[in-house]
Amino acid sequence: MKYAIMSSMIETRLEPGLIRVFRWFAWLRLLSLAMIPLIGLRASFRQEFVFDITIPIIITVLNILMLLVFLYAPGLERKLGRYYFPVAIIIASAAILLEQYLLMNQSTYWLQYPFLFVLLILVAWQYRFRDVVFYSIGIAAAEIILGFISPGNPDFPILAPEIQRLISVGMVFSRTIIFLVLGYVVTALMKAQREQRRALADANQRLVQHASTLEQLTTSRERIRISRELHDTLAHTLSAMAVQIEALLTIWEPIPDKVSGMLDQMLTTTRSGLDETRRALSALRASPLEEMGLALAVSALAEDTASRCGQTLELDVVGNLDDLTPAVEQCYYRVAQEALVNIANHASARRITLLLKHNAHGIAMTITDDGIGYDLNGVVNQSSSKFGIKGMRERAELIGAQFNIESQPGEGTTITLNLENGA
Repeated sequence: MKYAIMSSMIETRLEPGLIRVFRWFAWLRLLSLAMIPLIGLRASFRQEFVFDITIPIIITVLNILMLLVFLYAPGLERKLGRYYFPVAIIIASAAILLEQYLLMNQSTYWLQYPFLFVLLILVAWQYRFRDVVFYSIGIAAAEIILGFISPGNPDFPILAPEIQRLISVGMVFSRTIIFLVLGYVVTALMKAQREQRRALADANQRLVQHASTLEQLTTSRERIRISRELHDTLAHTLSAMAVQIEALLTIWEPIPDKVSGMLDQMLTTTRSGLDETRRALSALRASPLEEMGLALAVSALAEDTASRCGQTLELDVVGNLDDLTPAVEQCYYRVAQEALVNIANHASARRITLLLKHNAHGIAMTITDDGIGYDLNGVVNQSSSKFGIKGMRERAELIGAQFNIESQPGEGTTITLNLENGA
């Protein structure tokens, strides 16, 4: 029956506060054993057993101490995972059954019922009603078996042992019915509480998405405003300067060679500034994420970097990336942008590999180059690289993703960004 309970009661996360209540339960059990001699309870052994009551108390105390060690052991919950709580329930239940068999007679079984009720509430707190049924049946079956192998009740010598055991079975059956009713009530309350927590989490997620959408909309509007102002001022000014210099070159005949060279340089600089301004205006007017989505935007970034730097590009984008939140899209795009800028400016790489994968487990991005690499400890002293890495890490933390960078001098650099589903 214990194995049936173990296989049924499988959950991955414990309810908040459950273990703290369980620990208080164990300490109260230990305190109750100290009161046994005070309330005059007698041991109920077979006739051939001649042990003093001290030995059964020691056995039961050791069982409870084992439960306390189990509940307080550091790291044990993480190691056992979903089996941690079922094992603790079995240890605690076994301690109560052992105490009933060794220290209580049939007329005093009820003294242990409050502790069994507490264990039942803990089970109902963590699991579903089906698991409460398994637990109640398991405890009842164990008590009935112990009742049949135990001696008759000396408090009722006029009753045959068979009648005494029948009375015990009736008491166990009645208590099991109460167990089931109480377990159903607790599991129903916990189900309602979990649904409320889930609804609150969904509402918080929608609020975060709404705030992110508003932020993106505000940023987009600000970009449009800045681009309009730059277009009406800087772009027009540079364009007018280029026209004036060209006109000056045309109407000034003959032009001294030194002046002509200076004018040509001014015209080249003005045209270059105008081109850069137009490119900045294009980037401000429409975000690549808004126009193309994450997959195409990151692909365009990688292709542009490889084309400008004469590098070989291995690009692999897998899965649907259209259902991501704006915050996640922004994080992955900006991290890819910063990583590719670093490759273009510092890596001296010949090959870039960018892998972007979205599946049932989450979304993962890996960017690798075969460049000169660097010492991660030494780069902390370089302000530009330090702030670039720090910015990528902070963006990852904002969405709950895992950011990692690996690099060694002469061995290239690998940047990974992973966001698991449910994070």
